[in-house]
Amino acid sequence: MRTLTMVMMAFSSVLVALFGRGQGSYAELAAIAAITGFFTNGGIVGLYAVLARAFPTAVRATATGFAIGVGRGGSALAPALAGALFSAGYGLQTVAILMASGSVIALIALLALGNRAAPS
Repeated sequence: MRTLTMVMMAFSSVLVALFGRGQGSYAELAAIAAITGFFTNGGIVGLYAVLARAFPTAVRATATGFAIGVGRGGSALAPALAGALFSAGYGLQTVAILMASGSVIALIALLALGNRAAPS
């Protein structure tokens, strides 16, 4: 599960960055948005399963709740951060790459988690 979640996060990062390149048509925009959403949401769902295996039963709910809270905080701050970056003169590609860093951070965290995410 951990490996699959890391793959999803990697694709999510790449696709968010590609989204920032802009698309030539509405159909292309819809396609890249749908594919990006699939991998991003797949990675998030995978994190729930990984968390269930990574923490002992006594702290599993707290750990999962904390991780969800951090994710919600990031999703609440992201639009404000993007707006500030656009106002500061950064282009869509730069902002998209910075927004993709959330999935990169999750990927690094999963790598750091190592075998602790394996079933015991």
